Amino acid sequence: MGYESERRKQKRIGYDMPFEYSLSILEFKELRRVSASARGIDFSEEGMGFFTDILLEPGHVLRIRNSDGSSQTAMVRWVGEFDGKVRVGVLLYKK
Repeated sequence: MGYESERRKQKRIGYDMPFEYSLSILEFKELRRVSASARGIDFSEEGMGFFTDILLEPGHVLRIRNSDGSSQTAMVRWVGEFDGKVRVGVLLYKK
């Protein structure tokens, strides 16, 4: 608990589910659309954490596909590495 729980403003709920997301990345003056999969770790009222194989960067805007076919927009807030996987924290935009 300690430091980690003191830093967090929102209560986290475990979320161990796969999902798909997409984003557009600017590469050499060309905009490239990327689709990828991820595995959820946890979520809160304002955001979520997940693992993915794609190296995302803070500021990237993602389109997360929900299981019901709808989608949600999120912005990458932080990125870290954990056991060879990319761990990401995103801020979910309200609909």
